[in-house]
Amino acid sequence: MARRIRATDIRSLELPLDHFRLLGVNPSATPEQLLNTLQQRLDRPPASGFTQEALGAREELLRASTDLLLDPDRRHRYECLLTEQSGDGDGTVLPALEISSNLEVGGLLLVFESGQPADAFEGARRALQPPQAPALGRDRKSTRLNSSHANISYAVFCL
Repeated sequence: MARRIRATDIRSLELPLDHFRLLGVNPSATPEQLLNTLQQRLDRPPASGFTQEALGAREELLRASTDLLLDPDRRHRYECLLTEQSGDGDGTVLPALEISSNLEVGGLLLVFESGQPADAFEGARRALQPPQAPALGRDRKSTRLNSSHANISYAVFCL
């Protein structure tokens, strides 16, 4: 059975992507290729229907992934983590990125752009669910999307 690298912060969203897939590059991409791909992705935002805030979250995630992959030490540690995670246990590890709740719409948009519309749809559907009652002794914190962003995203993912 496949397992995901899990997020521990209840105020985060887990994307079914790694930094390479988020950017749309091969793991052997050079720094020049990373920068060129970032610029292309920023120059070609998705079609209309998204707020500036959603597009800003998308840009922030693209830039953060590029920054990580451009730093040789951070990239090496990240690649080791991916290799280590995929080699243990009973088998498959599905890479997943943790993002904060304020970047959820941008993250779902990137999942959609990566060719995973069903995962983006499911993420938007889950984000629209009312918060669950907290376990005893825990504070109740909502991780829901801003309703205007969520409604737009959900409608686009339904297309």
